[in-house]
Amino acid sequence: MKNTIKLFVAAAVLAAGCSPKKDKYEAFAEDLCTCMRPMADFQKELTAVFESGSQDSVMAMVTQSQKIDEDGQACYAAWEKKHGVTVGEAEENKIKEALRKVCPDILEMIEEASAAPVMTPKT
Repeated sequence: MKNTIKLFVAAAVLAAGCSPKKDKYEAFAEDLCTCMRPMADFQKELTAVFESGSQDSVMAMVTQSQKIDEDGQACYAAWEKKHGVTVGEAEENKIKEALRKVCPDILEMIEEASAAPVMTPKT
């Protein structure tokens, strides 16, 4: 019985040691996706409510959006402190590939937001 337990423990240690380790970009992407998931889910919900034509429901969601945004900003600040700021196109491409694996829907949301024209008021 003792040998079986020792064998099981040894196998578990070996399995843990042999499991693939995440690279820094995958860890970076996982943390970023965790920060952005609440806003992404809220955006989908808001779009569905808006498309249903219920203006009252959309207005009721404004307070919720502010809370989600505040939480997201705090999460992002902690994420940036942990991972630092990316520099260069090569690093950005590695991050995008990691995001594509971890949370492709959030990468799509990021790309759509960055492709949208910036609206500035006329003066």
